[in-house]
Amino acid sequence: MDATHAVSDLLLADPHLHTHASWQQILPESIAVVCAPKSDPDFGIFRLTGAPGLQVGLKCNVKQAFHPHPDVPIYTDAGKGHVQIRDTALEIVDLR
Repeated sequence: MDATHAVSDLLLADPHLHTHASWQQILPESIAVVCAPKSDPDFGIFRLTGAPGLQVGLKCNVKQAFHPHPDVPIYTDAGKGHVQIRDTALEIVDLR
């Protein structure tokens, strides 16, 4: 598993938030999987919130990495309930 956050907390950082916003606009069911080997748990599954989060990600034009965003719920845990697949083969494709 590729470490997207090798030494930081488990979160959806703004460079990934912006990338994921584009994917979620095209594929509303899309999720962002973040790996953080030093955290417990060591991975998280996230998606942008419907109204504020997706718009924050799409409209932000700040080029500098790791910049602040408005204090609104931008993303949420999507580990349970967003997509459920039981008893079927699953292929996860890294689209980076």
